[in-house]
Amino acid sequence: MQGRRANRVRATALTEVGFIGVEQKFTAPLLDFSPFGLAVKTTREIKNGTIFRLGAKVGADYFRASAITRRQFPGGFAVEFLSMGAIDRETMRRFYLRLQIAAREANTG
Repeated sequence: MQGRRANRVRATALTEVGFIGVEQKFTAPLLDFSPFGLAVKTTREIKNGTIFRLGAKVGADYFRASAITRRQFPGGFAVEFLSMGAIDRETMRRFYLRLQIAAREANTG
């Protein structure tokens, strides 16, 4: 976790993340997630510094955020959240807790 503010938790079920940028609109499956950002699996080449609006369905709710691309890796990229509303932040925190619990159960199961 060197250099990270929080642990990233692997997605345990298929969760699509929608991205809307200046010239792009697409979805990509979630790989991992933290309270500060997320990573997705995609073959799209996205430049670092690209700003998106993103959204992800969490149960019956959605959370939305502004995010910036921070890192590319083979088969995907990672973004850092820039801003989100209070309700979206609460939904995102519940999602993070749910993923943490699922990861713990998978490791002890």
